[in-house]
Amino acid sequence: MKNIFLILLCSFSAMAYSQKPTELEWTISFKKNHVIFECSKGCNYSYLSFDAYKKVVLNENAMANLEKNPDEENSNFLVQYSKKGNQINLEGIKGVDWKNITLTRDLKSKYYINQTGEIRKTTL
Repeated sequence: MKNIFLILLCSFSAMAYSQKPTELEWTISFKKNHVIFECSKGCNYSYLSFDAYKKVVLNENAMANLEKNPDEENSNFLVQYSKKGNQINLEGIKGVDWKNITLTRDLKSKYYINQTGEIRKTTL
């Protein structure tokens, strides 16, 4: 009887931890020196704009500061954004299947990206 209970307990634990990854869908565009993120899935925001060159960690609530608030490591996803010259770099830290994504600044294009790292580019 104890063995059956342990098997059932392990099965339910495994199901609880095998959650489907958070769906994420961003549209990334450029306006002058600004990089614009519009989120249509997986975020609690719809619009973010950056013009700085410093690295920023983004999660579903906007910017995350892991040094000051380590609880943000429990976010559904963490993505590091940085900008260098005419390129932006996106690196998945948690919850997305991104390695190193580099997008070139193009004022006439829009990029669509999801949690798997699939990128589509459209011309405006």
